[in-house]
Amino acid sequence: MLQLSDLLTRFKGISNTDKAKKEIVGQELTRIIGIPITYQQVIISKNTLILKVQPIIKSEIMLKKDEILQKIKNISGLSHITTIQ
Repeated sequence: MLQLSDLLTRFKGISNTDKAKKEIVGQELTRIIGIPITYQQVIISKNTLILKVQPIIKSEIMLKKDEILQKIKNISGLSHITTIQ
């Protein structure tokens, strides 16, 4: 009989790609607006990037929306993002 650890070894190299995408988006936003954004504040839903931040930070993001969307579309796996909320 196989041990559970033997069955799970094939999943060791798999990373949480959703979390990785959110971290990349957070880093890019931080670089553009100069305010730290963590991956916990980023939600990717269909073609929308939802940010759980204070209204003042969201206003700053909306001012630079076109630049942010252009940078995000260049990230692998996020080219489908068309709006920010």
